Amino acid sequence: MSTHKEILLFLQGKSEKGLEIITNIFYKELNSNSFSGLKNISEDLFMELMEKIFSKREFIIEKFKDEEKGLSSYIREMIKNLFKDKLLNMSKNPLDKVNINEGDFAKTYNNNPEKIMESIEASKVKEVFEGKLSEEEFLVLCYIISNKEEKRKYEEKFFKDISKDALYKRVQRFKEKLAKIVKNYNFAEGSVMFYLENLLPKTCKKVENERN
Repeated sequence: MSTHKEILLFLQGKSEKGLEIITNIFYKELNSNSFSGLKNISEDLFMELMEKIFSKREFIIEKFKDEEKGLSSYIREMIKNLFKDKLLNMSKNPLDKVNINEGDFAKTYNNNPEKIMESIEASKVKEVFEGKLSEEEFLVLCYIISNKEEKRKYEEKFFKDISKDALYKRVQRFKEKLAKIVKNYNFAEGSVMFYLENLLPKTCKKVENERN
């Protein structure tokens, strides 16, 4: 089967072979002389690429569903444009060249397609939660995932006007709502956990700052 067809099937959720093809195109471009300077942030770049692809998934499927070729080239151009934009941003802001959380993508993800799919779906989880949950509900969610010390700070700063019992009931009601959302959208547990551990903390910081 052609690479065009395999990628299309992947975007339609019918095959994982297309993900391997996209990954191969990604690394082929990354290893070229033009973009080799981005290797130390390969993991972040790949996640950003997949988010871009999935944000345009319906458009891409509609554009290429009746075509026999062209999708591989389209993905390659997306990758090149992503790399060019990143290099341009790095030239404007030298601090972007410092990769504090430098990771080895090949070691962490390349041999674990499930992790890649979880991280991709986590972006969809983020999108749905942000559309379904209010700022107040995000505070509750951030409270739930916090450690004991952080919970105490949340209680003192954001929930000081309600009793412990009322807060407990609010948390339980919210958990029920969250469970229904996860079930309705058929999100995998791993994807939800990826969101809670890697994406939600940024939202929590944003909500906290807006409430201060």
